[in-house]
Amino acid sequence: MLPYGCTITTFSSTSLRGLMKSAFVFFLLVMSFLVLALQWNGTLNFSTILNVAQGSQDVDGVVLSMKPERFNHTQHVLAEIGLRVVQRVPLSFQSKEVNESLCSFVGSPRDNSMNLKVWSNQMAFVNAMEEFVREANTATPKRWRFFFEDDVALNPNITSEQAKVLLAKGLEVADEDGFVYLGLCGPHCEESRPLDEHVEAARCYGACAHAFGLQANAAAKFLQHLENTQKEREIYMDQRLLNYGKKVKRVWVLGTNLQSPSDHAHVGLLYQDRIRFPTTIG
Repeated sequence: MLPYGCTITTFSSTSLRGLMKSAFVFFLLVMSFLVLALQWNGTLNFSTILNVAQGSQDVDGVVLSMKPERFNHTQHVLAEIGLRVVQRVPLSFQSKEVNESLCSFVGSPRDNSMNLKVWSNQMAFVNAMEEFVREANTATPKRWRFFFEDDVALNPNITSEQAKVLLAKGLEVADEDGFVYLGLCGPHCEESRPLDEHVEAARCYGACAHAFGLQANAAAKFLQHLENTQKEREIYMDQRLLNYGKKVKRVWVLGTNLQSPSDHAHVGLLYQDRIRFPTTIG
């Protein structure tokens, strides 16, 4: 007993080492929490980065949508298969910017609402890709980003858990090209291969823009292709994707043997749910 009622507590060397180990583990846990908190609060450039099926591919997505209820539903569908997405709102087809851009592209006025709507859609896709390319520096050329329209649904022949695994496997298959479809309309395919015992992937071309993904370097090349083919004056984005597949290289499609319940000529992990969400362009 020391003066003033103080007592000395003695520790063995084993106990001291145990305390130091516990303190170190606690420190690591705190640091991990801080890193995650910074990421979630948007300190990272794009806060929706995630890891698909706990694999090695970092992916994220953009949904083109002008209606909150359509975006919210699409966001939920994609979250079920492990994809976190953000909304990008296309410019109104009635805006001066869309009208002037279309006129400049085609070389003459085309001011009917159908043409303006599909051109606004293409502008939004191109802007989202350009944003992606700017964000991705030379250290991340293999980073994936997906681009969606706001009417996608999971093919009923697979579960969300199966879709996560198939997506991870599909990204490995498409890694060399850096270009992939999660769904396609009227596909013309070759080089089919299994993703698992029930689901296939194949190289295809077709006319759909509702669900596709690009790596950053492939996105830059695709944008250059669009620049090089402006003389075709094609205002539909799905037709520009089709032309790329026909003239440059067929693109891997995941789920080519999974038919859409809405249209058997449409295939893929994701299909366009036109029953729930009819097109707003026509």
